[in-house]
Amino acid sequence: MWMNPPPPLTKCDRRMLNCRRNPEIQDELQIQAAVAAGDVYTVRRMLEQGYSPTNRDTNGWTLLHFSAAKGKERCVRVFLEHGADPTVKDFIGGFTALHYAAMHGRARIARLMLESEFRGDIINAKSNDGWTPLHVAAHYGRDSFVRLLLEFRAQVDPLSDKGTTPLQLAIIRERSSCVRILLDHGANIDIQNGFLLRYAVIKGNHAYCRMFLQRGADTNLGRLEDGQTPLHLSALRDDVACACMLHAYGADAAARNYEGQTPLAVSVSMSAAGRPCLDFLQEVTRQPRTLQDMCRIKVRQCIGLQRLKLIEELPVAKVMKDYLKHKFDNV
Repeated sequence: MWMNPPPPLTKCDRRMLNCRRNPEIQDELQIQAAVAAGDVYTVRRMLEQGYSPTNRDTNGWTLLHFSAAKGKERCVRVFLEHGADPTVKDFIGGFTALHYAAMHGRARIARLMLESEFRGDIINAKSNDGWTPLHVAAHYGRDSFVRLLLEFRAQVDPLSDKGTTPLQLAIIRERSSCVRILLDHGANIDIQNGFLLRYAVIKGNHAYCRMFLQRGADTNLGRLEDGQTPLHLSALRDDVACACMLHAYGADAAARNYEGQTPLAVSVSMSAAGRPCLDFLQEVTRQPRTLQDMCRIKVRQCIGLQRLKLIEELPVAKVMKDYLKHKFDNV
């Protein structure tokens, strides 16, 4: 008499069978469950009985990775006390535990690792794609984490394998607070030949445009592929408000792209009919800058990009400080 074959084993069944055969897997699951539950007593007991905090699972995670991702601060402290290595990278993307802490905004956990002897090895550690913990924190908009990393002297402008900085990621993801924090700590506002200002112009984000201009972004840097300056891009978008701001902060209306076109020529090529940006560019092309504008632009250039934020500390009247900051311009 034929009997029906037994049903195939499920993934869970196979895992349970492996656990019975392999005590090490059983211990791994037990300590992971203890970490997830915040059961520090069990974690400490298993470590004292010989379980190594350097063991790794199939993804290359150590218990430090697991604890950082789960936000278990006390467990992180215990693992560090028992010799856990924060420099270990996982098999998924080459991320350290500090990367995962940055991803989830675990600033208190990060401080524990940064105050250890491994700080110099992990603070600027790069993933397989060249992302540092600061890249991750900026991407996810973790303001307090960005501040913490910079407090511990993380590189403010590290480049990923694609040449991207944390500031660029913060701009693209519209993490305004992170953008300000990075700029306050000296991030290069003209990175990649003026990418940030051009990106703000293309997106029509006037708040970002004004922020970058007030902080000294170069208005005349063109794209490497076609030489288009921010003013050219404003003409393409017929964005007169942006064009006015750019011109007030020193944009050159006579600048030419690689095809020899000025912003006015670009605007005319879009349509010869009257449009706000076209009318504005025609007006500023006909009339030279005022002496006041030329003086303000020259003074700001002489002060320099990194020192513009110190204008407020100058021993001059408030009216002069406002003048240098363009506070009187209705743009």
